Amino acid sequence: MEDILDKKVVFDYFSGHTTPLQKKAVEAWLQDTANHEQYYQWLHEWELSHLQATASWQDAFNRTQERVNQEIPASSPFLSVSYNRSWWAFSNRNMVAAIVLVTLIGASLFGLKDRIFYKTIQVGYGQTEQVKLTDGSLVVLNANSSIRFPRFGFGDGTRTVELTGEADFQVQHSPKNQRFVVVTPKGLQVTVLGTQFTVFARQRRSQITLRTGKVALQMSQTPKAPSIIMKPGDLVTLDNSGKLTRAHTTNPEVQSAWKHQRITLERTSLKEIAAILQETYGFQVEIKEPELADRTATGSFPAHNADEVLEMITELFDINFTRQNNKIVFKD
Repeated sequence: MEDILDKKVVFDYFSGHTTPLQKKAVEAWLQDTANHEQYYQWLHEWELSHLQATASWQDAFNRTQERVNQEIPASSPFLSVSYNRSWWAFSNRNMVAAIVLVTLIGASLFGLKDRIFYKTIQVGYGQTEQVKLTDGSLVVLNANSSIRFPRFGFGDGTRTVELTGEADFQVQHSPKNQRFVVVTPKGLQVTVLGTQFTVFARQRRSQITLRTGKVALQMSQTPKAPSIIMKPGDLVTLDNSGKLTRAHTTNPEVQSAWKHQRITLERTSLKEIAAILQETYGFQVEIKEPELADRTATGSFPAHNADEVLEMITELFDINFTRQNNKIVFKD
């Protein structure tokens, strides 16, 4: 029966769309505790892609309260027993409070389960952090980034991590050729065996740069579509419209220059640099003149802190800036 069980079948099980035979196969599979971690990982992935199905406890509470507060007509032919209105209201208010309490406890337990089974590492503005996973893979997180992965059994049952922000990966080859998977918030999934690559997954776009090895890219929304197979030097970008484009770079290390506390520009516009300042240091950036935003520059410079980067920008673009708290204004 195990040959009919895969991720799609388990997703159908969560949605209530499995056949009786598939349902029996999933339940038999769950009898083995070794499968529980994979089950919770797939459950989390399914929940991320079905957020619209999440119930609102506040809406449910309001609807329940409306029903409880509705007055039952005294002349109702179905009522032959008298009741104390104040006791009824008090009793039902307690019932509503109990329902809300149980709902909140359930939500807390779900969050507790998440903290027990998964580990999240988050890096603040202006920082980087190196993380060595239990399978031997090395991850370097850029500023304002986070990675989430199973706390137990990583490298045995699964090698799936979730990335928000930017990270550089050096994936350790698995003796069993087990896939290493990076999932991004917009549904871009990077699957590898053993390789070195950089993933950029922020609000404005997602981008994968491959240095060595081979990776396959897949959108979780279209699991049956052919994967994009990347070769060393390939740079694939996913824009906000969902369009994937592939380019080639002779210097893929540029995309991970931040690991060495450097910033590398290749005909980079001031508008793009403003986005980097916001993502890396948490600045709010305003560019006074539209033509100034399109001005570009090329070069590689130290970037140990925000002040060093700002000084580099003013010299490189020959511009001035004012700074008030975390707001930066560039002007000629």
